[in-house]
Amino acid sequence: TRQAAIESNFLKQLEDHLNAEVSSGTVTNIDEGVAWLSYTYLYIRMLKNPLCYGLNFEAREMDPQLEAARYDKIKAAAKRLDEQRMLRYDPRSGNLAATDLGRTASHFYIRSASIETFNRMNMGASAMSDDDALNILCHASEFENVKVRPEELPEMDKVKKECPLEVKSPVEEAAGKVSVLLQAYVS
Repeated sequence: TRQAAIESNFLKQLEDHLNAEVSSGTVTNIDEGVAWLSYTYLYIRMLKNPLCYGLNFEAREMDPQLEAARYDKIKAAAKRLDEQRMLRYDPRSGNLAATDLGRTASHFYIRSASIETFNRMNMGASAMSDDDALNILCHASEFENVKVRPEELPEMDKVKKECPLEVKSPVEEAAGKVSVLLQAYVS
C-alpha cells in the first residue's frame, strides 16, 4: 500500500525551537544553527519533497544538501528573534546570543508569536496597570484555541461583574473570555 508521506510542520515553530537551542547554549551561531537543522525531520522531508517547503527541484539539484536553503531559514528565524528581542543576532559574524527575554520564553514555553504580541501591545509604555498587563497576557497566542460560544455569554457577563480588574476586551472575543476566566480562577 502506498501512503501519503507525513510532512514536517517544524517551520511553523522554527523560531521557538531556535530560541530554545540558543538559550540552552547548543547553538551559538548561524553555522551551528544550519548544522542543527540538518538533524531534524524537516531536513529529511526537505530533501525528499522540496516543493512542500518552498523550494524547487532545481535548487535541490544545484545544492544537494540544501545548505543555502537551511542558511536562509536559520538567518530569517534569527533576524525575527532579534527583532523581538529574544536573542541578539550579529549578521556580520553570524553569532547568536540569548537574552533574558528569550531564556524566559524558552523556559516557560512562551511562543515567539506571543512575545511579538506583548512587544507590540506594550510599545512605548513606561508603566502599566494590572488591568493592562492582564489584557496583554490574554492576547497570547497560547490562548488561540479558546472559543466563545453564544450560549456562554450570559454566564460570562455574570462572572465579569465579579472580576476585581477591568476586563479590557469584550467577552465576545477570546481575550475577554480568557481575562474573565483567569480572574475568576485567581480571586
